[in-house]
Amino acid sequence: MRKSAGFTLLEMMVILAIIAILATIAMPSFKSKNTRAQIIESVELLKNLKDSVGLFYQVQKKFPRNNLDAGIPKPEFLIGNYVERIDYEMGSFNITFGNKANGVLKKKVLTIRPIVVKGSPESPISWVCGNSPVPEGMIAVGVNNTNIDNQYLPINCY
Repeated sequence: MRKSAGFTLLEMMVILAIIAILATIAMPSFKSKNTRAQIIESVELLKNLKDSVGLFYQVQKKFPRNNLDAGIPKPEFLIGNYVERIDYEMGSFNITFGNKANGVLKKKVLTIRPIVVKGSPESPISWVCGNSPVPEGMIAVGVNNTNIDNQYLPINCY
């Protein structure tokens, strides 16, 4: 009787094939999670910019037309790890992804728009991300230019 001392080459190849299949299945979920994290980090760049726009709206009772009117830097100076530029146009921020962004985000745009209560300019403004629906009783200002697939957007953006 001969005692087996290990795996045969065929058994090892089967095990490697199973591991490869499992790794292939796991990769898309990691890619989506990583992409969402990059988007969330990039949206944080708007924190101070939103305050500037909100102050302008509070005083003027209208939204600024562009970066200059809003008192924020030019689009090409608003950059980040994953952001190539941030354009402010007639109420909405358009984040263009680039730099170290995931390949599915390169040259894609995410729009963050202010939403206001209908007929009440004194009410505070809120913000809506990407393709997220506008709550009843409110209206969104600006145009939604979001062209990122919903599977990559954070849950509050669709």
